[in-house]
Amino acid sequence: MNLLKDSAHYRKAAVYFLIVLIPSLLINTGIYLYQKDKIMDEHREEAAFLITIHKNQIDNLIQDTKARLETMSLILEEETDTAKIQRILNEAHSQEPRFSGLYYVKKNGEITAGTSKLMKSVNISNRAFFQSALATKQSKVSDAYFGNITGDYIVSIGTPVLDDEGEVRSLLVAAVKVDYLQNIMNVISPRLTISVINGSDHTIFTAGRSEPTGSIEPVRVYLDQIPWKLEGFPETVITADHTKDIAVYMLIVFGLMNIIYILIQNYLLKRRALLEQSQIDAQKVELVGTLAASTAHEIRNPLTGIKGFIQLLQEKYKDSEDQYYFSVIDIEIQRINEIVSEFLVLGKPTAHHHAVNDLNAIILELSPLLGSEANLYNTELDLKLNKEPLYIFCTKDHIKQVLLNLVKNALEAIDKQEGKVTIAVRKFDGNAQIKVTDTGKGMPQEVQSKLFHPFFTMKDTGTGLGLVVCKRIITMYKGTISIKSVPNKGTEVTIMLPLTEPKA
Repeated sequence: MNLLKDSAHYRKAAVYFLIVLIPSLLINTGIYLYQKDKIMDEHREEAAFLITIHKNQIDNLIQDTKARLETMSLILEEETDTAKIQRILNEAHSQEPRFSGLYYVKKNGEITAGTSKLMKSVNISNRAFFQSALATKQSKVSDAYFGNITGDYIVSIGTPVLDDEGEVRSLLVAAVKVDYLQNIMNVISPRLTISVINGSDHTIFTAGRSEPTGSIEPVRVYLDQIPWKLEGFPETVITADHTKDIAVYMLIVFGLMNIIYILIQNYLLKRRALLEQSQIDAQKVELVGTLAASTAHEIRNPLTGIKGFIQLLQEKYKDSEDQYYFSVIDIEIQRINEIVSEFLVLGKPTAHHHAVNDLNAIILELSPLLGSEANLYNTELDLKLNKEPLYIFCTKDHIKQVLLNLVKNALEAIDKQEGKVTIAVRKFDGNAQIKVTDTGKGMPQEVQSKLFHPFFTMKDTGTGLGLVVCKRIITMYKGTISIKSVPNKGTEVTIMLPLTEPKA
């Protein structure tokens, strides 16, 4: 017993593992990866937005610096006094924190005035931006380089100072602090790692976090005013809010998997209950068959006596109408005798005498008995036969037994004794269809689901075996029987039997 219990527990645990745990793990892994990619996409969009802001900020700073220098160059065109030039440079430098130095440079590259003291003579004539500014007579910006004067990375901007004839007389050079740009980036986006790379692919500085995290592909933009590029490295950290959202999704999936598991378990329990019920019904039917076999001769003995007396009455009363009634009684006694034998079909099948019969003819033979039953209940009986014969392979009395049972049930369902019972026969979808319809009180849905269960009855004196016998007979002929009922409107029983070819 313990082994069976342990086996059941292991089986239940295995089902739970297969239905709940494994699918939950797989689905939640997919959710985590999807959410992670989604979060990374959000971080990349944020990084792209921020480095675009920094790009515009640096470009605007360089453009604004060039405009400021060009304004100063116009002032310096009228000045030749070195002292005055020095004073102008000092005043501009004190007003602009972005400048690490301002210098007045001759065409030969010698610095004649500046805001920073030179430890030694410096010549910048070989600088690319200097030569370009002389050649084009326009402001030019250098790439970032390590300044000997400032001891740090700087960007130089050179603006020509023209003489009266429009020729370059000298250059006004401004050195912009690179750490000034770095500080601005740290303030605007402290959590975003941004690397600033010059035209030689050398990293000038990194803003935000000190080093890029992971092996994430950066978001890149290129500046318009300087040959630089900015690389922004999106965050890889999943925040608490993101973790909370992912946890909620995972819990929902886990809950749904448990609901599915419960539904499957419920289905299996119902299936097992139906199987056990069918086994119980089969045992009941087998018991009925056993009882029928043991009592069949007890029923046949009085029937034999009745049949003998009917034969005597046939000898005494010669009237044709009486003889008709006696023949009907004799036929029905014979049918009762056969029904007693065929009642064993509930327990184990007996030998049958199947033949090809016309369904219309079977109903016509049965009509006197059906009519008398309807008259007894003061109910109208309406027979609607098919215009052409409908041949089925069956034992005639089986079909009579089914129809008598169904009509009797229909008559008993009509309480007002003023209703109508209809038997309609037709060919439908390659089968012979029989519909027994009444205008009785009908049945609720919960009753309809139990109609073919052995010993279930709504009658005070019923056995609950009539419909069971009917279904067993119809199933034996590979047919179907179904019941559709509406409370206070009536019931319709539909039988479908396969058609066969008539005898040659």
